[in-house]
Amino acid sequence: MKMKLRPFLFYLWACLCLLAGCKPSGRTDNKDTQRPMITVSIEPLRYITERIAGDGFRIETFVPKGSSPETYEPTPEQMMKLGQSLVYFTVGDLGFERTWTDRLRQMSPEVPFVRTSEGIKLIEGHHHGSSDTPENETDPHVWTSPVHMKTIAQNICASLCKLDTAHARQFRRNLQQTLADLQATEDSIHTLVDSLPSKAFLIYHPTLTYFAQDYGLTQIAIETDGKEPSPAQLVRLIRLCKEKQVRTIFVQQEFDRRNAELIAKETGTHLVDINPLSYEWKEEMLKIARTLHAQ
Repeated sequence: MKMKLRPFLFYLWACLCLLAGCKPSGRTDNKDTQRPMITVSIEPLRYITERIAGDGFRIETFVPKGSSPETYEPTPEQMMKLGQSLVYFTVGDLGFERTWTDRLRQMSPEVPFVRTSEGIKLIEGHHHGSSDTPENETDPHVWTSPVHMKTIAQNICASLCKLDTAHARQFRRNLQQTLADLQATEDSIHTLVDSLPSKAFLIYHPTLTYFAQDYGLTQIAIETDGKEPSPAQLVRLIRLCKEKQVRTIFVQQEFDRRNAELIAKETGTHLVDINPLSYEWKEEMLKIARTLHAQ
């Protein structure tokens, strides 16, 4: 959808609210879903929020499976439902969030917006080549780091304790269990990758920057400035893969895999499908580590 159509979405949202009689309440009207609703931007945030919030809440995710959080545009129904949320948890720097957060705030002024990456030192230089964003942006993929997931969990817990003081003790108990599990995941990944003979891997979109930073790995991205590589860049990538002894190329479902397949064929590397946006966050992080360990 083009930028010029976005005001229409605002108008449509307002009409839907009037027709449905929706009011920001923190609860839904469906008899089967009477629990207070929390909205998150991506599935990994749902994974961590559910572990801290417990069974007393219903967690809704904005970006659906198979969609890119860099370019996703919410539906009118999603924008309407946001007004019913107790809180909206964002990562903070995803392309979708940079584009839509201000407008969503205007539509749901009573809903607290919480940036869960607060306190994390972000890596500079993430760029998608968009004409309406700065050339140098911060890398938003902080959830791929178990270390940073601890900070995200702590931020979520702190927000829930303020919003629902009656259950603060339970939130803090859940947080401690979550932090212990995150630490165990971090330790398991270290065991798998610390002694790797080759520390480099190739990936289409540079989603694993923070994962690579945590474990001393080298991430080589096929995508350049948000664009597909030129033939000359492909030649350089093939040469670099051979020099760095790359054995694995990770591909994500929301991106074109043709260039990755070409490089894999030319270098004899393994092409492995991953989904860093999966709800099954722990399993996905361990899968990445196990893949690198087996290369």
